[in-house]
Amino acid sequence: MKKQNTRFFSGGIKALLSGMLVVLMLGSAAASATEVDPNYVPPPVYTSGDYSYYINEDKTSVTICGYEGDAEELVIPTELDGYPVTEIGYQAFSYVKVKSLTIPDRIREIQRRAFEYCVVSDRFTLPEDVFIGGDAFSYASLPDLIVIPRGAQLDRCAFSYCKTGETLIVQPGAVIGERCFGYSKQLKTVFCESGSVLKADAFEYCRVLEQAILCSDVQMDEDAFS
Repeated sequence: MKKQNTRFFSGGIKALLSGMLVVLMLGSAAASATEVDPNYVPPPVYTSGDYSYYINEDKTSVTICGYEGDAEELVIPTELDGYPVTEIGYQAFSYVKVKSLTIPDRIREIQRRAFEYCVVSDRFTLPEDVFIGGDAFSYASLPDLIVIPRGAQLDRCAFSYCKTGETLIVQPGAVIGERCFGYSKQLKTVFCESGSVLKADAFEYCRVLEQAILCSDVQMDEDAFS
């Protein structure tokens, strides 16, 4: 009996090790599948005044990827060197300090962390139908009134940990993503207009929030104000 148990135990160990090997091999394959393409060549970066940019894949528009200016009233340009500006790139304006920030209607996307830790003291204007990536304005200090315009799509955590103003207006059709305003430190009033959408945990841990005014057809996950 002991000999049979030993063979069984030995066989079980071998099977287990074999299974572990398969799992490790699969894990290795999965990891390699997510690695950056070694043949990837980043696009060349150009400079125009205070801005750095690269040309998008469509060859007809550009993405701003850096800013070296010191304007107090910052208006994002609508074109650089004859190319329309359609996107603001990763960390392009992080830590910038201005009195006012205007992002024009031509901008279609604000990428992740584009304005993280920025400070805007007086006025803040976003375009309609813009897509705002995750953490785009995380840890930013923004004015007393923030308006999320019509059709804007805010990805998760887009304004998380902000020192926002006291009032937020969400216009029709705007989508406030998961944890989008999570941990906002000064937000007291949220007003959501018709057709706006609030995803899960959109306003989690907004500890000084006093009131939320929602139109009847606002779509809201039940834990949006967790």
